[in-house]
Amino acid sequence: MMIRPPRATSPLLLALVLTLTGTTAVAANAAARTEARRAFERGTRLYDEARYAEAATAFEQAYRRVPNGVVLYNLGQCYEKLGELDKALTSYREYLRLVPKAKDREGVQNRITNLETRLEAARRPRVTVDSEPSGAQVLLDGQARGQTPWSEPVEVGAHELELTLPDHLSLKRGLEVRAGEPIQLRLVLAPTPVMAAAPVPDIVPVVTEEAPSRGRTWTWVAAGATGAATVGAVLLGSIARADARELTTRPHDGADVRRLRDSAQGKSRAANILYGVAGVAAATSVTLFFIEGSF
Repeated sequence: MMIRPPRATSPLLLALVLTLTGTTAVAANAAARTEARRAFERGTRLYDEARYAEAATAFEQAYRRVPNGVVLYNLGQCYEKLGELDKALTSYREYLRLVPKAKDREGVQNRITNLETRLEAARRPRVTVDSEPSGAQVLLDGQARGQTPWSEPVEVGAHELELTLPDHLSLKRGLEVRAGEPIQLRLVLAPTPVMAAAPVPDIVPVVTEEAPSRGRTWTWVAAGATGAATVGAVLLGSIARADARELTTRPHDGADVRRLRDSAQGKSRAANILYGVAGVAAATSVTLFFIEGSF
């Protein structure tokens, strides 16, 4: 509640001046007292009009003319409305210091406690991480912090988040924690791809004493390339699907949307290319099988 001055025509005008000037009333310059009173009244009017920044400026002017605890209380009100919690706390604490017997001391102290809690929450927003599947180990900046679902206050700034789970690919991502902005993440972990076995030819060549086999080195090279390309395609496809699911499971800012979309599209294209390479390598291995077997 804003502490207000009486009207200029009120017989209590002298009491207002004494309130504004405290024990320094006798020594204060009359012009300074007048300017302080006008600034105080202007600040009260601006506060009523919800012009809190201008009201704070007026109260600051009044305090500079004649330092007074009442003005500090009203400054704290303005700063709180403006979301400047540090300044509001300073004003309320100084108010209680200058007016140790204030009747509203308990209420102001409760307000200070509430602001301290809000300020701490702004400085260390809560980060919540869930995963699919759950139970993944959470590492923040390389330090183990628990398992998903996980939630803790985190210092403002840039961090690196990593999730690990047996039989799944580890997931790393940058984390930008901003003051007063809690973060909720749901991340999808891709399973570790199963290595594909090299295809076995359906036809077994017959080796004769007159025409001993010279081996099928290039056939197996092509078969190995088929397996490697298949494994790479499966791996990239899994990562692309994981990026796509993450993009659709929670809101992202513009930069994250572009990054996830480009990552998913790029890995999907690469996976398709590798599937094509695997197909060509498989056809080549079959052809080489018959060619090398004829020598």
